[in-house]
Amino acid sequence: MDPEDEVLPPEQVAPPAPTRPVLHLHATQQKTGLWGGGVRVTGLSGIGALPGVNMGAEVAVFVRLDERFLELGLGRWVPQETYVVSEEPTHVELGLDVWSLRGGWASRTMPLRAWLLAEIGEVASKREMTGYLARMVGAVEKDHRWLAAGAGFGVAWPMSDQARLVGNVELAVPLQRNEMMMTTGKPYEPDAAAARCSLGIEVGWR
Repeated sequence: MDPEDEVLPPEQVAPPAPTRPVLHLHATQQKTGLWGGGVRVTGLSGIGALPGVNMGAEVAVFVRLDERFLELGLGRWVPQETYVVSEEPTHVELGLDVWSLRGGWASRTMPLRAWLLAEIGEVASKREMTGYLARMVGAVEKDHRWLAAGAGFGVAWPMSDQARLVGNVELAVPLQRNEMMMTTGKPYEPDAAAARCSLGIEVGWR
């Protein structure tokens, strides 16, 4: 018998070299680029800022560097029922126009985000007057001014390379709570905290 064909005993047979499994990242775990940004449109629901259940909408633009992001949003809130401020000669309907600045962490490998929040705006704004968006930044009457700070977290689930389904939860604490008299004869004052949730679509590069 040829020596090369000799059968070795089991203890002398070398085991095959282990092979490493090939891992494929799921779409939600694919790492994003160093820079990102885009636009988001969301529908809002919450309690605390205005009487009863609050509803609204927000448009926001954001930019991300690595896992840090900065966002500026413009939103409009209204109560589920109509309330009219009796202190104004024109009887302005109660609502909240607000600029929201958010900054925080956005994972590059998971669809998760968390942030701190600062808000400035106007309650019961005189929307028929020109320049009300600019007034919200600093020229609002003291009794109508909205200032708040808070935090939130959210999920941005990718639907494609450029579009994501976004869901957020936030808590905002008013830094001043001004009382207004309604035509119903009852005063209105924001709660000590406003809780919100939102759902929308985000479009931009990852």
